[in-house]
Amino acid sequence: KGEIVKELKPFAKRSVGIFLLGVIAVVLYASAISPAVGLIKPVIVPRDAAIMSIMLTIGTLITMTCKVQIGNVASTSVFKSGMVACVCVLGVAWLGDTFVSGHVAEIKALAASSVSQYPALLAVVFFFAAMLLYSQAATAKAITPSIIAALGISAANPGDSYMLVACFAAVSALFVLPTYPTLLGAVQMDDTGTTRIGKYVFNHAFFLPGVLAIVFSVAFGFVACKVF
Repeated sequence: KGEIVKELKPFAKRSVGIFLLGVIAVVLYASAISPAVGLIKPVIVPRDAAIMSIMLTIGTLITMTCKVQIGNVASTSVFKSGMVACVCVLGVAWLGDTFVSGHVAEIKALAASSVSQYPALLAVVFFFAAMLLYSQAATAKAITPSIIAALGISAANPGDSYMLVACFAAVSALFVLPTYPTLLGAVQMDDTGTTRIGKYVFNHAFFLPGVLAIVFSVAFGFVACKVF
């Protein structure tokens, strides 16, 4: 009683099946070109280009075989949100990346000097560096060598190396600035209005959950390092 019954449109199941085939194809291709598997050598089409090519092909197949009404695509909420997210990615995110890329040397120097004077700030340095560099891998690659040198860590003198492990979760601070592509995409695609960027920019829906997750992860990392 009171239930709303929605009737599936014709070819809805077929479209989902075709989409799943595309996802499987992407996973298989990415695995085949990975160094661990290495089934395809040399790699002519890189992973990112392959994902775009495969999914565009899947979209074409769905359009052709599932009788999609092309004229209605542009008026759907998903299409509108996706296009706004694309504009945000090419605008705000690209601008932020351009600014940070021009100051990578200064960021590295500041991180090294801060950690050498105050080793306890390692997690804070990781946090702010990741916030600016938009990538866990880029942050670890850019900052870790400077920090290792600043702390005097070596194979013969491991010293405070456990701090690197405990604080590594702090490199996940990609959500702080609302310029990260997936964050912008999530904001635009949420039609409930609960995922949004606040009046003061930083008070967005991802800030508190993300910060709390990092704080607890770093704390657990120190506990685990002490125990094990």
